[in-house]
Amino acid sequence: MKSKLALMAFGFVVLSLTAAKAPLYAHHGFEFEYDTSKYVTITGTLTKVEWENPHIYFNVDEMVADGQVRSWRFEGSSVAIVQRTGTKRADLVDNIGKTVVVSAVPGRGKTATTKGAAEKIKLPNGKEIVVARQRYYGAGAAPAGEKTDN
Repeated sequence: MKSKLALMAFGFVVLSLTAAKAPLYAHHGFEFEYDTSKYVTITGTLTKVEWENPHIYFNVDEMVADGQVRSWRFEGSSVAIVQRTGTKRADLVDNIGKTVVVSAVPGRGKTATTKGAAEKIKLPNGKEIVVARQRYYGAGAAPAGEKTDN
C-alpha cells in the first residue's frame, strides 16, 4: 500500500512539473522565428487574409526576377492590438487581389524568403496601415522614416 501511494505521489509530481512547463512551449520566441537584424520590403499581390487571434496572418505573392512567383506568409499582432492602431479588417480584405507593399522582419532559416513578421502595409491608395509594433533591431540605421524601440 505504501509503495502504491509513493508511486502515485511521484507520478503526480512528474505530471505537475510537466504541465507547468507546457505553457513555455505554447508561444514562439520572436527572435527564434524571425531575424531582427534584417528588414525587408516586399511588393506583391495580397492573396489571403486571416483576421483571427492569436495573430493576424496574410499572404502576398511577389514576382521575383526570374519571372517566378514567391508566396510570402506574414504575421501581424493580435486583432486587438492591430485594431488599436486604427487598422480595420476591411483595410486588408478590401484589397485582396491588389498590389501592396509590406515592411517586415524576415523569417529565419529555410523560411527566410517566404515568411515575415509584418509591421506596416502600404495599400494601393497610398495609405499605410500598422499591423504590428516596430520590431527592427538590426545594426545601423533603421529604414528611412523608422525609429527603433531600443
